[in-house]
Amino acid sequence: MASADLHQEIFKEIEAAGGALPFRRFMELALYHPESGYYASGRARIGREGDFFTSVSVGRIYGRLLASICREAWERLDRPTSFTIVEQGANDGSMAADLLGALKEWGEKEQDDSFSRALSYLIVEPFEINQGRQQEKLQAFPEVLWVASLEELPEFTGIHLSNELLDAFPVDSLRWNGRTWEEEYVVNTAGTLAWINRPVTDPDLAEAARLLPGNLPEGFRVEVNPGMQPWLETLHRKLHRGLILTVDYGQAGDDRYAPHRSDGTLLAYQNHERFNDPLPKPGQRDITAQVDFTTLGRLAKEVGFEILGYSDQHHFLVGAAEPWMRSLGDLTRQSSAVIQQDLRALQTLLHPGTMGMQFKAIALGKGFPSAPPLSCFKHQRPGIAALAS
Repeated sequence: MASADLHQEIFKEIEAAGGALPFRRFMELALYHPESGYYASGRARIGREGDFFTSVSVGRIYGRLLASICREAWERLDRPTSFTIVEQGANDGSMAADLLGALKEWGEKEQDDSFSRALSYLIVEPFEINQGRQQEKLQAFPEVLWVASLEELPEFTGIHLSNELLDAFPVDSLRWNGRTWEEEYVVNTAGTLAWINRPVTDPDLAEAARLLPGNLPEGFRVEVNPGMQPWLETLHRKLHRGLILTVDYGQAGDDRYAPHRSDGTLLAYQNHERFNDPLPKPGQRDITAQVDFTTLGRLAKEVGFEILGYSDQHHFLVGAAEPWMRSLGDLTRQSSAVIQQDLRALQTLLHPGTMGMQFKAIALGKGFPSAPPLSCFKHQRPGIAALAS
């Protein structure tokens, strides 16, 4: 299905819905329509030749640091004989390749291969085109297996990893009219997709709106991510012991309602260009909404997780990188070019003006020791207290 056909599909749904489609449904179609959604069609590309950069696309160092976190998590769980790394939102498989490559390299240097024997790697990937790309990228790692959904995951002990996953969950969009919150809908105006506000009628969305501030300027937009709760519930059910580690861009506490966020956080990306209106060119552009980490933390605790750490990416990676940094003096001169490349990539990931502060990491534990903190949260800022409402 071409982009023009997706437009027509959306117009048909608008008509069938009585002339106005909830934005969440529009976002779902634009990203996940089975034939021409941005992600489902395989159109999503990261890196210099794609539509946006991620921490993974900056260089291999990100995956290598995650590898050290996985190894530490295994040790903190008393080195179980079965330890599963689950990755969701794997895109083309680059993070898995970097992570597993580091573990393989370290295993070849060690006499004790207990971790390698305990390890299995599962990728949750619902789209065949993406799974094909991942399989091609990961041919050197036959231990990798795939499932199409979280529901297909077996119960596991280990760690669930995701990077920029939650920001792509379809969201509801709300606007404050000065008296109450209204839901934003998408309409067909003479063949052009446009916005309209309507009263909130869905009970769950009404409850979410009830928890929002009522003292914001008229016209203030807030996104609500209803997919987070079932995601957390399923993971809590599947995880026997271990942790959930997710990294994404977003805010917590009062920062969610800062004046410069008055138009919300919805954005679209194409060819590294940012668009404030997510409606044009559905299926051709990525659409994102920043993560509300306060709500994520509250929901996580409600389903039974313990919050183990919350940090901006700068302090998260500083802690994770300390063992690697200490080992640099032991590396041979032949590795100097690769090491310099890794250092430059790490500098980009840590930069406070870009990725270092925009991205946040949160760890949720189940049957996982909370003290001492994992190395990656040793210097955490702003810390768990910042998640308070």
